[in-house]
Parts: sequence; C-alpha cells; structure tokens
Amino acid sequence: MSSGEPALEPLRIKRATLWTRVEFRHAHHYQHYRQSQTNQRNITLWVFRVRCGNTTHLRGKELGQHLEMVTSLGVNVGQLGWLKFDVTKVVNSWYTTNRDAARDKLTLLVDCTGCGSHVYVSTFDGHSPHVIESSLNAKGTQDPDRPFLVVRTDPAAVKRVRRRAIECSGAIKGQCCKQRFYVNFSQLGWDDWIIAPQGYYANYCRGDCAAGHRTPDTFLNYYTHVIEEYRKMDRLAGMQPCCAPLKFSPMSLIYYGPDSNIIKRDLPKMVVDECGCP
Repeated sequence: MSSGEPALEPLRIKRATLWTRVEFRHAHHYQHYRQSQTNQRNITLWVFRVRCGNTTHLRGKELGQHLEMVTSLGVNVGQLGWLKFDVTKVVNSWYTTNRDAARDKLTLLVDCTGCGSHVYVSTFDGHSPHVIESSLNAKGTQDPDRPFLVVRTDPAAVKRVRRRAIECSGAIKGQCCKQRFYVNFSQLGWDDWIIAPQGYYANYCRGDCAAGHRTPDTFLNYYTHVIEEYRKMDRLAGMQPCCAPLKFSPMSLIYYGPDSNIIKRDLPKMVVDECGCP
C-alpha cells in the first residue's frame, strides 16, 4: 500500500478481496462426507476486524470486545477450496483512516461455524495439510495455502513526465511517443487461470524517428549520434531508426498453479514506460 515514495494524491480503493483456502483436513474425511448423507451440510465462515491496537494476544471475552464483523459466507462442504470474501469496506476504512498517520496494522480474524475437527481453514500457522508436501519439494517454501488480500485501486496520479516519456496524447503528429494500451486478460481467454489483475496497461511505441533535426542530447549515447550522421549522408542505405521502448517496468501476477496452488510472481519487462529513438 506504500512504496516508500509518496504519491501525488491518495489512491482510491475500488475493491478488496480476501482469499482463504478451506479444505478437509485429511482425504478420508472427504470420503466420509461423500458416503454419508451429511454431504449436504453447510458451514458458515465469518470475517471479523480485530481492533486490538498494539495488543498481540487476545482470548475469550476479551477478544470478543475487540471484534467487528465484516462479512460472512455460507458454503456447502462439497464445494470447499479457495473462497473469496469482499472486504472492500473495511480495507477502505482502514486505508483512509491511516492515510496521514503512522499506519496501524489491519488485523482480520477468519472463524468457522460447523467446521469441527474435519474442515481446516488455512491461516498463517504453518500447519496446513499441504505444507508437508510443499516443504518436501523445496526447502523453506512458504505455505502455498496461506490467505492473501487482493486490492484494486484507481491508478496513481501521473508523475512528472520525463523527456523520453512523451505520451502520444500530447505529442506532435508523427513524433515518437508512448501509446497507452490496455491488455484485457478476459479477451485473451486467460481469466480462467489469472486471478489478478484483470488486465494492465502494457503500452507500445509509435511514431517516426527519421523526421526533423535531432540535437546531440536526444541520443542515448555517442555511438547512435555518429551512426545517425552517416545515415543522413546516405552512407547507410536502408537503415531506418525506429521508435522503440527505452524503459520497461515489471508487473505482479497472481494465478493458479499446479494442484490449485496460488502463485504470485513479478514478471520483468511487462510495461513500456518510455519510448524514444535509440
């Protein structure tokens, strides 16, 4: 929620979703429910906000005094797995209240009515039924079943435009510029495995690099300046400078991996930030 670099204006929380994995503790529990008439049984999951300040341990009645209900969800035990909770209101309230002060931690409690000893709600305790398997595959692997929060915000205010970060909306006709372009994962048919984001601005470069006079400071290095001078003297027939990406930035992707594990990965060079004539 904070990048160490102050935004020009506050972000607006559009949607916040809490993802939590709920499953049978052991496979034979699932078989037991399938073979009995209780497979129609429902459980109810509850999400509370815990307003505990700096307190780290609360129990019983003391805990109850600090709880504020956020949302609930009824689930059939035959449809367990990754479950989603809309927590937009509480996240927006937390973010707005703590915007200008030292940010307090947002603490959420997930509780279950009807889970008993057979149904397990994965949290951060490291005792998920799947942790043993994952730890055998990679030493020190984080629990792939731990819950996570996906927050969608309005884009941050555009920062000061640098010389090579010319947007096509404000460029001279034909000038090399960055064209904003939104990639929608749903249109690509990728929304069945990508959780977040729903899409992103990949952008691309367009424009002409051959027209007009270029001063030395517009070249990235002396080499390209020298080559351009030869090109203008028709000593490099067929050579044409291209409007191309000069700077990229990464993008975070959350998606379903093998065995329904959820993976978060930072992919490099996914967004074109600047265009120019190298």
